[in-house]
This record gives sequence, C-alpha cells and structure tokens, in this order.
Amino acid sequence: MVSYDKLMDELAQDIREKKIIPFVGAGLSRNLGLPEWDVLMARVAEDLDIDPDILFLHGDFLQIAEYHIICHGGSKNRISKIIDRNLRSIKIDIAASQAHKCLVDMHFPKIYTTNFDEMIEMAFRYYGVPYYPIATLDDILAAPDNVTQIVKFHGTLDLDETLVISETDYHNRLDMEGPVDIKLRADLLGKTVLFLGYSFRDLDIRYMWSKLFKIMQANCKAFMVTMKPNYVFETIYGKKGMKFICLDSDDFSADFTEFMVDLRNRVRGQA
Repeated sequence: MVSYDKLMDELAQDIREKKIIPFVGAGLSRNLGLPEWDVLMARVAEDLDIDPDILFLHGDFLQIAEYHIICHGGSKNRISKIIDRNLRSIKIDIAASQAHKCLVDMHFPKIYTTNFDEMIEMAFRYYGVPYYPIATLDDILAAPDNVTQIVKFHGTLDLDETLVISETDYHNRLDMEGPVDIKLRADLLGKTVLFLGYSFRDLDIRYMWSKLFKIMQANCKAFMVTMKPNYVFETIYGKKGMKFICLDSDDFSADFTEFMVDLRNRVRGQA
C-alpha cells in the first residue's frame, strides 16, 4: 500500500504541473452550515404536502425530485426556487472555511463542481481572485483565458434548464453529448481527477466515475480523498485507476481542513 506522504507528494507535484482537475462535492462546504441534501429534499416533500418520512419510503432523492417536477407540469422552476431559497437563507462567513481558502490558493486552471451552492465562487470573490463560472455553451464560448473556470457540472439554480437534479437528468447525462460533457472530454486529456468532498455512498461519485471511465478508459486516473476506508469500493475502483487518500477520520470538518492545508503547503513547497 502506498503511504499517505507519498500519495500527497505525488498529488502536490501534479497540481504544480497543472495536471489536476478537482471535482468538488458537498463535503467541501459542510463546515459552513449549509443544509444537506436530505434536508433540501424534505423541503421539496413538504412543498408537495407530503410528510418527508412517508415520501422517502417511496423513492430516493433523485426520484423525489423527479416526482416534484412531474407534479408541476415538467417544470424545474419551483424545485429550483425551493433549493435556492434554502441555500441562500443561510448567513455564510466564507473566511471561516480554510478548505475554501486552500482551494483558491492552489490556483487550479479549472474546477468542476456538482454543487448547486456558490461557496466556491464566494471564496474566489472574497480573496479577490478572478474566476469565470460555466454552465452553458455560451459560457464556454465566452470564457476568458488565464482565469480559473468554475464549471457547474450539474447546472446552476439561475438557469433551470441546466439543472441535473432528477433520475431522468442523470440518465440523460450519461450519453455525454451536452456542451459541458464535450468540454469535460477535452479538459481531461492528459489530466488526472481529484475528487474532494464526496463519500462512498454518494451516487454522484459512482455516476461521475462511470462517465470519466467511459471517456478515458485505460488512461483513467484519479485521486479520491476519503474519511474512512472501504475495501469494497477501493478494490472495485482501484482496479480502474483510482488512488485513495484515506484520512481515517472521526471529525470530518477538522481533518478535511487539515488535509487541505497540508496539500496547499506541499504544493507551495512548505510541507
């Protein structure tokens, strides 16, 4: 088994050489007090006048989202507003998140995120670092050079049609034919993915990995930061090119922040 220090040094070197594309999940923002996905979906269930616990017996989060969309004539506008209202109602002190500061400090040319929140963008604004958000073909065509691109891979709440939020949305995205999918294919050439803020149980991580493996096949390489070891997951995905940096943590916020600070310092040659 490769040691933690060796994996961290390898990852830091790849970041310095601009070979890493981070994919950021909800875990990065967990210490900021944002509602997690189960809470957001409970709000969606309440909007349907259904007890969330009862609705959860009939479907997972993607199916509940799809049921809400069907009940509102196929429109994502109402569910988008529910999620937006709940995310933006929380007062955020982005300066309190060292993890976000470290993400900004490592100067990634591109950051992909499946998050609907705007905490990454907020961090870039707070620290005065230019960035450009991307969710549509027009965004891709207008993106300036030499500015970090923040690619909203599951869309933005400001544009309902971009949202990947239901089971059908996920299935449709697997064909890899949309503008952001085509951009991903191009961006991945010669690069390695770093998964941050995902857990083994996230559908996102399995879904994303199936997409990436479809694109890159034998050349698929990735790092994933995990809180606890999972030998089943590590065996399945380790065979397909994924390397695991396991923090073996009982305190997610503290240990993930410590990891981000350590990685940032190694990238800067300060470890």
